[in-house]
Amino acid sequence: MKWLKDMLTDARALLLAPLTNILCLGGLVLIGASFVDFDKATGLSLHGQVHAVPVAAGAALVLLGVFIFWRAGGSSEPRKKLDYEKGIQIKRGTLEIVIKRGEIERVENASRNCAIVLPANTTFIDDCAADKRTAMGAFFCERFPEEVGSLPSLFKQVLAAAGLEPTPDGRYSPGTTVILPDRFAKPAQVVVTATTTRLPDAGIVSSPQMICGCVEGVLRTTANNRIDTLYIPILGSGHGGVDRGSALLFLVLAMLHFSRVYHHIKRVFVIVHPGDISTLDQSRELRQIVAL
Repeated sequence: MKWLKDMLTDARALLLAPLTNILCLGGLVLIGASFVDFDKATGLSLHGQVHAVPVAAGAALVLLGVFIFWRAGGSSEPRKKLDYEKGIQIKRGTLEIVIKRGEIERVENASRNCAIVLPANTTFIDDCAADKRTAMGAFFCERFPEEVGSLPSLFKQVLAAAGLEPTPDGRYSPGTTVILPDRFAKPAQVVVTATTTRLPDAGIVSSPQMICGCVEGVLRTTANNRIDTLYIPILGSGHGGVDRGSALLFLVLAMLHFSRVYHHIKRVFVIVHPGDISTLDQSRELRQIVAL
């Protein structure tokens, strides 16, 4: 009976819609009035003959209301255009999350108290660092092109220094997070987190659980480094294959949740690539995020 449920949902939305409600109600009143006569002597009286003019006018109003409702996509509220240039803000206590148009390699106005978060594969040696289509590749090719070739060995050293060891097949746990040496902090510190993994039958993938694990890893790793601001792309939505709206929703929810455990982060800028805005803007998940 899914069709019945959907129909009742649409009917409820129609009744709640201010403009369509007025049009439909006015049309029904006119249709009802077509069966009524008025006489000074007897007042209002019902009759069997229908007056064509009020019926036509009433039917037109009802159809217009239904048409407006249909054109609005069944929503009782018009879709408001979101301003990615100014930023879509979500505030909870001392934490502010700003969803903003930009490119992670061109982040400006950052300082040593900020960190730029880059997604990696669980092997930390994939070709992402040389692929300009990825957040990591775009960042290193733009800011540290001379370091691209040595990144696999650098990651291995940093992971070992943090006491992190891979599994026998060379993988680290999803959510494994490290801070790169100070020479990369120009001006913001650089954080790398394992957002995707490679599966034999599925290729490179991510998941909501991995996105949440990465957020926890980032907050835990930066807790003692005087970092209060993060710049982060939508994790898991590129090569990871998670729908962008869903990936953003889990990213924001994880930030709101884990910020209650790790209190040092005050601002999070979620950087949305210009090429992803049109897709993201149509997602229901973004509307749910805005309503948070």
